[in-house]
Amino acid sequence: MENKVKLDNQTPNTPNQAKKKFDLKDFVRNHLYEIVAVGGFLLCLIVFSFLPQAMTGNSRSTIWKQAVFSTYIEQVTVYMILAIGATFVYAMGSMDISVGYQVGVMSTVFILVANGSNSILIGLIVAIIIGVVCAIFNGFTGAYIKLPTVMSSVILMQFFRGLMSVLYTDNGVGSYLLEKDISWASSTAFRVISLVVLALIGFYILAYTKLGKRVKAIGANKRAADLAGAQFLKSRIIAYVAFGIFLVVAMFFLVARTGGASEGDASSYQMDIMIMLLMGGMPLSGGLRTKLLNAIVGTLTYALLTIGLTQCRVNESYIFFIKAIIFVAIVVVTCRKPGETLPR
Repeated sequence: MENKVKLDNQTPNTPNQAKKKFDLKDFVRNHLYEIVAVGGFLLCLIVFSFLPQAMTGNSRSTIWKQAVFSTYIEQVTVYMILAIGATFVYAMGSMDISVGYQVGVMSTVFILVANGSNSILIGLIVAIIIGVVCAIFNGFTGAYIKLPTVMSSVILMQFFRGLMSVLYTDNGVGSYLLEKDISWASSTAFRVISLVVLALIGFYILAYTKLGKRVKAIGANKRAADLAGAQFLKSRIIAYVAFGIFLVVAMFFLVARTGGASEGDASSYQMDIMIMLLMGGMPLSGGLRTKLLNAIVGTLTYALLTIGLTQCRVNESYIFFIKAIIFVAIVVVTCRKPGETLPR
């Protein structure tokens, strides 16, 4: 009996129980885009810590000076909140190119309602309602009517574009100013704390909730995910609603920074988000490779590139040109399937 027990105790572990050894090559292959994205951010951080001073001879041009760093955080705040919210949509392989005009209309309506009702809360509630209605439209048309998500967002973009013209051009108004004081939301410390909290919320939703798992499954294989119980229509609508709420938060910080709203404040955000996510290593097709790290690293790099080139006194038109070259390079490198020459 003792011999039997001894033999049982010496029985080797099964392959499933054996611990897997860390394989550096597999890790690099599975996380190549993330490694490149983080490396690109660190490279930009090192370069722009010294290059502006070397080119201009002004030590105040470096990104570590308080004024420059505060400006950097101001840009990162709105960009990162938008990118975190967009992650839920892009994880499904979808996109929304109406973001800029949505934010523009939301900020304008928020100011008008807050000024008229003398209440910031009521203004935010109305902005959230707008975001939820847009989310239901995007989710419903894509899942039920089978309309491509790009088309539904184009419809919204044209609608809000016309609404912006009515609010500004037709009324002969250049901008709207918020009468209530929300300057407390403009402090660097408050912005950083808010970004950390929102990033943690986004990470938890994407990694540990049914919604996060379902949207990534839909991006990986829409039909298989639907058959497995991902509830395609419901998941799409909830994902877009989450995106809409993040849009409202980003809009609030934008208004806090500018003190008002104008027609061209947010018009470029729709393309900025796509560039930031790609710079962070996120695939356009979404799926299981979607990570919140993509949004965070891409945002930090994109804003750092803008601030750094500006501090180097590069002409604004050249900055757009440089961003376009980087965007094309990233698309060509990260969005190809084996054996194909064009992005998917």
